[in-house]
Amino acid sequence: MHKLLIAGLSVATLTVAVSSRASAQANNNTTIPFVVVSLFTPGTVSVPVDLAVASAVGTEMERVLRERANIISPITGVAIPADIAAVAIGMMTTATPQVRDQMTRALTTNSGASSAVVDQLISSLPSLLSRPTAGQLQNALSAFNGFVNNASAAYLVNPPAEFLALHAIMLQVSTAANRTPHP
Repeated sequence: MHKLLIAGLSVATLTVAVSSRASAQANNNTTIPFVVVSLFTPGTVSVPVDLAVASAVGTEMERVLRERANIISPITGVAIPADIAAVAIGMMTTATPQVRDQMTRALTTNSGASSAVVDQLISSLPSLLSRPTAGQLQNALSAFNGFVNNASAAYLVNPPAEFLALHAIMLQVSTAANRTPHP
């Protein structure tokens, strides 16, 4: 039975590989190798990661960590104060209780967003810049967008510096990902 299963999977894999190559050649007479790594965490679905995108995002994350004092808000065009940038970066690296509390207060006070929405964003950020996991950037961006969609207009017109720092960093990282050509 085990040998039959292996033989069946081998034939299925070969069929997919041959048909993929044939359709690629039929379309433009060339084959372009594209490497996709599938990462799997037990209890979740497989998340394909484009190595070029992962590399670009990693490079941008390293740059953000190196140039901590040079984070510019895309909303105001003003540099984020170094102590606030340290809080945002701290939230996206070690996420100490003090940093979590300050970021939670900034995102909760007058935002109009529910505590569940704020908690979802806060829980998606730790280790994003230091040791990201597969799918974490997408989850963090989705949680950030969810927060923005749930925040009041008054909050978004005059947000606290912590929000501006978080927005600037998330925008830099997602822009690096989008700058890389996707298949």
